[in-house]
Amino acid sequence: MAVLSSSCAQRLAKYRHAQIVPSPCLPHTGLWLVYLSAAAKPQLRQPRNGLSRVSRHVARHLAASASSVPPSSGAGASSAAATVPAVVRSPLITVLLPTALALLLCNMDRICLSVAILPMSAEFGWPASLQGVVQSAFLWGYMATQLVGGALADRYGGKLVLAGGIVWFSAASMLLPLALSPATVAAGLTVPVVLLSRFLTGFGEGVALPSMSNLVASHIPAASKARALGLCFSGFHSGNLAGLILSPLLLMSYGWRGLFYVFGFLGLPLLFMWLKVVPDSPASQTAAVAEPATATATATATNTTASQSKTGVTRAEAPTASATAAVPAAAPAGSGAGSPHFGSSAATAGSSAGSSGTSATSGSDVSIGRMLTSSATWAIIAVNVVNHFGYFIYLNWMPTYFNKALGFDLRSSSFTAFLPWLVMAVGSSAAGLLADNLVSRGVAVSTVRKGMQTVAFLVPAVALLVLSQPGISPAVAVGCMTVALGTTSLGQAGFVANMSDVAPRAAGKMFGLCNTFGCLSGIVGVTAVGFIVEATRSFAPVFSMTAVLYVIGTIIWNIYCTTEPLF
Repeated sequence: MAVLSSSCAQRLAKYRHAQIVPSPCLPHTGLWLVYLSAAAKPQLRQPRNGLSRVSRHVARHLAASASSVPPSSGAGASSAAATVPAVVRSPLITVLLPTALALLLCNMDRICLSVAILPMSAEFGWPASLQGVVQSAFLWGYMATQLVGGALADRYGGKLVLAGGIVWFSAASMLLPLALSPATVAAGLTVPVVLLSRFLTGFGEGVALPSMSNLVASHIPAASKARALGLCFSGFHSGNLAGLILSPLLLMSYGWRGLFYVFGFLGLPLLFMWLKVVPDSPASQTAAVAEPATATATATATNTTASQSKTGVTRAEAPTASATAAVPAAAPAGSGAGSPHFGSSAATAGSSAGSSGTSATSGSDVSIGRMLTSSATWAIIAVNVVNHFGYFIYLNWMPTYFNKALGFDLRSSSFTAFLPWLVMAVGSSAAGLLADNLVSRGVAVSTVRKGMQTVAFLVPAVALLVLSQPGISPAVAVGCMTVALGTTSLGQAGFVANMSDVAPRAAGKMFGLCNTFGCLSGIVGVTAVGFIVEATRSFAPVFSMTAVLYVIGTIIWNIYCTTEPLF
C-alpha cells in the first residue's frame, strides 16, 4: 500500500493492478491510498516495467505532500471534493412550484381587468358590448403566441421562454395606466390604448401554458404527470383567487391605475427567482455534460495508449476509456430514485423516452400539419374549444354577473367570485391525485382520461342549466357557479394531460396548437356575451348555450380520444 496525492493517483490509474481510493484516515488532506494486488508483486522486482519507478516516486511524493499540503485545502482537496456528486433537488421544488407561482401571477394580471372594468366603464362611459370587446383584447394577443410559444419551448426549453414571457406581460400590464395620460384621453384614444395594452399583456402570457407543458414533459415522469399538471394549474387558478381578493382592496386604496402598477411590478422578483431556481432542460444539461466527458475520454485513451507503449502492457490487458466511462456513477442523494412523488430530471428524461418508445429529441421534426392529420388532435381541439368558451366567460364576466344580475356591490362581487375559483384551484390538484391513483391501481389511462373529462363537462352543464332558470336566489347562483367551475377543473387530468400522452416529444407544440383554437373560442365567447347581455338584459341564454356545448364536447371526446403516443 502507498499514500500519495490526487495528481499522482491519477497517474497510477492506468496500471491495472492499482486500486485507488480516498484516504479515510487522512480526511481533507488530498491524499489517496493505493493498494497493489498480489499479482503486481512479481512485477515490482522488474525495473523495466516502470512500477519500481512509481514506488520510488510515491516515497518522494509522500514526504513532499506531508510538508506542503494544508489540512483543509489544496488542489487535492478540491479534486476530491469535485468527485462528490451534487445533490439533485426534487422537481417539485425546482420546476413545479416556480411554474405554479409564474402561472399565478399570469392570472393575476389577466383577471384584474374583470374587476377594474366596472370603474373604468363608469369613468369612460363604456356600454356592455364595448366592455366585451375590451376584455377580449387580451385573448387576441394570447392566441397569437400559443403556437410560437410551444415551438420555442420545445426548441429552447420552457425556462427561457417563460422568463421572456414574464418580462413582457409585466411591462405590458404597467403600460396601461402609463399610456392613459390626460392627453391620450383628450385625444379620444382611450379605447385603442387599452386594447393595445391588453393585447400586449396577452401576447406575453400566451407562452406560459405551452412552456408549462414542456417543463412537465421534460422533468416529470409519466406516472406523476397528472399530479404535476394539477399542481401547476392549482397555481394558475389561485391567481384568480389572489386577483379577486387583492383587486378590490387595491382599487379602494390606489384606484384602478394603481392595480395595474402593483401587479406589473410583481414580475421583477418572480423573474429573479425563476432564473435562479428553475433548471435548464435535460437535453441541454446532457449536451453540456457530454462535451467535457467526450474530451476527457479521448484524453484518457491517448494517455493509456502512450503508457502501454512504455510499460509493455498489451491493449487486451489494459482497461479502455470506454469501458471506464461505461461504469455507472452512484445515484446521488436526493435524486428521487426512491421518491414516491417526483423523480429527478435525468431519471425523468430516461423514463419518458423509454415509455414513449421514441428518441429523446426535441420534437422539432413534428410539424403542425402532421398533428392536424390525427383524429386524436382534433378531439383535444374540440374539447379545448368548449372548455375555453366556458372558462373565459367565467373569468371575464363573473364579477359583472354578480354585480348586475344579483345586485352585489363591487367588493362583494369580487369576494363572491372568489369561492368558485378556490374550489377550482383545489379541484385541479385533486384531479391529478385521483387520476394518477387510478392509473397506479391498474385502470387504463384512456379510461381515466375519458372519465375525468366526461365528469368535467356534464356536471357543469347541469349546473349552468339551473343557472339559466329565472328567479333563482343569489345563494343558489353562487352554489351552481362553484359546482360548475370546481368540476371543470377535472379536465386538467383529462384533455390537458392527454396532450402529452399523444405528443410526448412535442408537448409544447401540441399545447400551443390546441390552445390557439381554444383562445379563438374564448374571443368569440367573451365578445358575444357582451352583445347578448346588452340585447337580452340576461345571462340565461349564455348559460344555456354553454351547457349545450359541454354535451357536444363530451360526445366527441369519448369517440375520438386516445392515449397512444403519436408524435
